[in-house]
Amino acid sequence: MGSTQENFLDWEGTRVLHPFNDTSDASSDQQIIELQGDNGMPLWFARHFFKDVCISGKCKMIRLWLFWDGAGNYLGFQVPDNEPLTKSDHTIFEPQDYQKLDKILKDRSSILKNLKQEDLVIIPDSIKNPYELDGYTAATQPALAEVVVKDAVYSCHTIWHTVYGPTQQEIFRLLDERIDAVFLTQMLDSNKPEKIIWAIETVKQHPEYHETFYPRILSFIKSEDEIMAEKALDYFRKKVLKDEQIQKQLVDEMPFFSTSANVELIWRLIENGGVSEEIFRQLLLFVNEGKLQVTSLNLVYQLYQPEFLENKETETLLNNFLNGDDAYVRTLTQKVLKTK
Repeated sequence: MGSTQENFLDWEGTRVLHPFNDTSDASSDQQIIELQGDNGMPLWFARHFFKDVCISGKCKMIRLWLFWDGAGNYLGFQVPDNEPLTKSDHTIFEPQDYQKLDKILKDRSSILKNLKQEDLVIIPDSIKNPYELDGYTAATQPALAEVVVKDAVYSCHTIWHTVYGPTQQEIFRLLDERIDAVFLTQMLDSNKPEKIIWAIETVKQHPEYHETFYPRILSFIKSEDEIMAEKALDYFRKKVLKDEQIQKQLVDEMPFFSTSANVELIWRLIENGGVSEEIFRQLLLFVNEGKLQVTSLNLVYQLYQPEFLENKETETLLNNFLNGDDAYVRTLTQKVLKTK
């Protein structure tokens, strides 16, 4: 097998076949293969494709395996050694071409997403019918030069749309069929960012699982995986963030969040209409103890309400800031106490 990836077909596990009647691609295998681990969890999904990649039908058909991970995201591809991918001039792909193709396929928001085949090339005036095109009579649109493999624009476009087309939607459907508390727990316990993100997004779409899983989702905001942490924080919006108990749990964990996560959370609390005096005081305590960045105090003060001063502990904290050594903190505190 030729590709830039490891040989996914060599992975050990149990293979499960899912019949798939793909009327848009009758030449390719009409089944999706799922590789499951010992616990029945999906390791990858795969399908074997045999496709025409250009308008005219004069291009060489391509044969390849495409793989999606256990959450339905693009994982990789494999090409038979005796049938390498070729370019418009019929030269074969070099290793760096396969590497670039893999990078292109990883980009789910690629410019290729909204382009049709006829948008990919400059059609010479001498060609009246686009279906007369072949690899020699049209040039790739200059704007696409950096986002496709040179002289293989049709292949890149076709394979990208194959990755993000009906097969992926069917994989998502197969995963959705399994949604229950046990499966969500397994996904969250997997230590695989892509599966954890899938579970977070799924709980967001199925609020009946909110009470069971939101504490686990909250814990992932502390993850060193930036995308996973961002997805976990993104869960806590609107109705979810209206719950004062959840607000308190989030604020209690702020010393373990990244600076950007803390700033984003405070903004959301502001936009959400504010917080209780207890939560406001906790934020002040974290700043005072150095557990929350001093630079965030300007945002914290946007949560201030005059009635908070009725609590002696809050009043003492603010007076300490007002009389402290930090000129920045003193100035901010003077402004908030004068204007509120």
